[in-house]
Amino acid sequence: MNKIKVLHDVFKTMKEKEVFKGKFKLEATKGDVKVFSFSNEFETNTKSGETKANVNVDVDAEGKKVKHESISEFNIKDCPHHGFHRGMHMHKHGMHGHGGIKSKLSKVTFILNLLNNVQVEELDEKSIISLELKEVFKEIKDMHKDCHKGMDEEKIMEHIKQMKECNERGFHKHHEFIKKLLCSENSDPVLKIYANKNNEVEKIEISSKGEDAVNGLLELVW
Repeated sequence: MNKIKVLHDVFKTMKEKEVFKGKFKLEATKGDVKVFSFSNEFETNTKSGETKANVNVDVDAEGKKVKHESISEFNIKDCPHHGFHRGMHMHKHGMHGHGGIKSKLSKVTFILNLLNNVQVEELDEKSIISLELKEVFKEIKDMHKDCHKGMDEEKIMEHIKQMKECNERGFHKHHEFIKKLLCSENSDPVLKIYANKNNEVEKIEISSKGEDAVNGLLELVW
């Protein structure tokens, strides 16, 4: 099986989709204790930005207990954090030699290593794409540090400010907490993507073992 072709066909198909509808559930444990639970039934139009979400959150960690339930409709394009990243993308491409040759070669090496570690298999007319994430997160963390070396202090502060604005609206409220658990040395997460014969992603799983475990499931309806 040509895994590059499988990846190309699946991501090309998903890129052309405008409406995404499904359910997402994420749970995190420390030892035998559940410290985080998140679920979301959603429908979003990537072209218009219109989004509907039914969210349930239960957190019991680091001395904090939070329960949250909400049903909301909003436009994801209104979040300034997304606009900031689009602006920074243009800003980076407008800078001659930003990051230097070494930085660019590091990114190419990262992508090639990622492709090399991806595993693809076929089962019951489905393609299963799998990847162990522990080393990937380490490399991303290093690349993120290098990226911010090219940003001046004003840009960094603007980024932080806009992230806070998004948090207040609830878009990224628990992002940092989950990222810490996924990137923990005690976690060993594995990503699996299940695509049907039409190259549509039907299910995405994240599973991990160890002291800090995160398990997530995204199911899409077509």
